[in-house]
Amino acid sequence: MAARSCTIPGNPDIAGVGVRIAIYVQTLLCFFPAFWALFDGKVSQGELDAAENQATTNLVLAFAILISSIVQAQTLGLTNYHASIVLNMSWLNNTNAFIYFLLYIQHKSQAGVRGRVAPTWRAWVQHIRELAVSVVHPGTAKAHPTSAGSDPELGHTDGVASIRNGVERTQLNIDDIQGNEDYARTGAKLLVKRFVLLLGSLHLSLMASLGLWLWSNIRTFGEGQDTANDCAAKHALLAILGRHVPFASEALRIVSLSIYAIFLVPGVNLLLPIVVFLGFYHLHQVVPIPKVAGSERTPDSYIRRSRFWFWIRRASNTIVQRWGILPPFIGLIFLLLINLVFIVDIELALKQNGGLQGKDEAEWGFGQILAMLLLFMPLRDLAETI
Repeated sequence: MAARSCTIPGNPDIAGVGVRIAIYVQTLLCFFPAFWALFDGKVSQGELDAAENQATTNLVLAFAILISSIVQAQTLGLTNYHASIVLNMSWLNNTNAFIYFLLYIQHKSQAGVRGRVAPTWRAWVQHIRELAVSVVHPGTAKAHPTSAGSDPELGHTDGVASIRNGVERTQLNIDDIQGNEDYARTGAKLLVKRFVLLLGSLHLSLMASLGLWLWSNIRTFGEGQDTANDCAAKHALLAILGRHVPFASEALRIVSLSIYAIFLVPGVNLLLPIVVFLGFYHLHQVVPIPKVAGSERTPDSYIRRSRFWFWIRRASNTIVQRWGILPPFIGLIFLLLINLVFIVDIELALKQNGGLQGKDEAEWGFGQILAMLLLFMPLRDLAETI
């Protein structure tokens, strides 16, 4: 079968230029408030809340794209080729949860924050365990605060142990009995407070389910698209790190199944990003803090002869002065590079397979116009943040 003798039906609501632009812009916009929050060397509670609002908005829109794709695959039919594009876009959309978690780690590890959590493996394992206990058994975390100090996120308060004596202890016990209903709500409140992490985890699980469904057998994916699926399997090329790989590659299938299996279980799928981000903090603690270069080390005459080294020294001093935010900054750069790779790979794949796709792929319809209009929401959140 020649490549020109088969066609993959167009799907502008999935791969249309309007949808792609909307997702790309939405993804890249979420980096601006994150870098802005780190600019002054710390992440305030207000900046963390603003990042949460923007991430929640973007993840809700990401859920809409992912759920509609799954429904379309089971009813009207979604080709395996377009399902692969949806998966790549889903990785972009989930960046919002990862960015929020980076800012959350930075905020909780700052000096002077109530319930501070040191940026170490042991401290964060303990903190995550306490969060889980607070959700499942709300009263437990309040009754047994850790040595880390008070943490309003877990319901801890300062000075409770010091006043529990005599009549005051009796009064507190009465208050505890009357407040059982509030304790029962603590877990739900905690989930709502960190709703973006819950959304991000569920989005990863839903994306992983679609990925496992697709890569289990790309030829039988979906309903009523066997001809188009066979065409894509035989002739379509995907872009991986800028290099073209056959869609039906067995190595690509095995790697894809392995990756999506890792991110399938809710909650557990956040462990890998947590390990990576805490790894940046671990390296930050191991590397010695550099010293600020004094102006006396570089005479004015030398600066005039070598402006390059002058700006290098100035940049170095800026890094030293903001050394505490280096781990989240590196994490954001890491996420930004990954997103740029995904964007380039999507566009390369679409360009490479342009001869296989139907001409209606470029048509502007309701889905593309709606996607562009929905950009107003992240733009509004960005304006409120900055």
